[in-house]
Amino acid sequence: MARKRELSSETRQSILVLRNEGYSMREIAKKLKISYNGVYYSLQRTAQTGSNQSRKRSGRPRCTTKQEDKHIRVSSLRNRRLTGPQLASSLNSTRKTPVSTSTVKRRLRDFGLQGRVAKKKPYLRLANKRKRLRWAKEHRHWTEEDWKKVLWTDESKFEVFGSQRRTFVRRRTNEKMLEECLTPSVKHGGGNVMVWGCFGAGKVGDLYRVKGILNKEGYHSILQRHAIPSGQRLIGANFILQQDNDPKHTSKLCKNYLQQKQAAGILSVMEWPAQSPDLNPIELLWEQLDRMVRLKCPSNQSNLWELLLEAWGAISPAYLNKLTARMPKVCNAVIAALTKAKFDV
Repeated sequence: MARKRELSSETRQSILVLRNEGYSMREIAKKLKISYNGVYYSLQRTAQTGSNQSRKRSGRPRCTTKQEDKHIRVSSLRNRRLTGPQLASSLNSTRKTPVSTSTVKRRLRDFGLQGRVAKKKPYLRLANKRKRLRWAKEHRHWTEEDWKKVLWTDESKFEVFGSQRRTFVRRRTNEKMLEECLTPSVKHGGGNVMVWGCFGAGKVGDLYRVKGILNKEGYHSILQRHAIPSGQRLIGANFILQQDNDPKHTSKLCKNYLQQKQAAGILSVMEWPAQSPDLNPIELLWEQLDRMVRLKCPSNQSNLWELLLEAWGAISPAYLNKLTARMPKVCNAVIAALTKAKFDV
């Protein structure tokens, strides 16, 4: 037997209006193309309740108790890597009637616990965690103008075909292997281009193509020909140079050179915490640059380099300012995460 269709509030209102105008219930049923019983019970309920709205339904009873809901939440918070099936299995071990994985996931969503891809972060030793926390505390009160004095620098690799960065698609069920929903890949990415780049004060600096292996001599040349000229052009005298702790960056050759420039009042070198690429906003710039280049489908290494230069010049100042404006939030997030460990700094 087909399920009966519920009358809408508008239909019930029409029934009431027609009844008040003197129409019989059979005439109303014929006019609105609904059953006689539908008209009769609608008028009866309106007379009893004084409203033509649907009654509030109790809904299907929850199959889990408040105590079980709490167990699901606490178990997930104690071990963030437990999957829905694992949590359901743990709960069902103490129940006569098992609950589904979908039910467990709904309970988790009710508590605001969403399944997400875990962000990758290099393993940090205790000493590095302390340095990371100290850096965040020293810079948490910097203003937006303070952050604009920093020249952010880094190296990155871009592949001709495919990308190591995450790609999102929107698809329906059973479309996982559809060609337009796949990210094609080939061995070794079909070749790649290594670049060094920088930005500061809402503008991009030089983008330099690194050929071969970048050693301390090569990085020393980048400092001379690209980093310092970019910093002076974008920010001005005594800009703050940010670089990570890569061995070639901290070699005696480069260290002595930068100390000379500091003594001359040309720049200041920011002390950077070890294993902290996630703190550097240029990482987000690389992601954006990669997305822009992927839209053009580079065919070879030369074409990829041309597209990188084109996209680099198209980066908007508004986007770059947005990257530096988020730095206070980054510092506060680091402090919030590491303060729980009660480090002495």
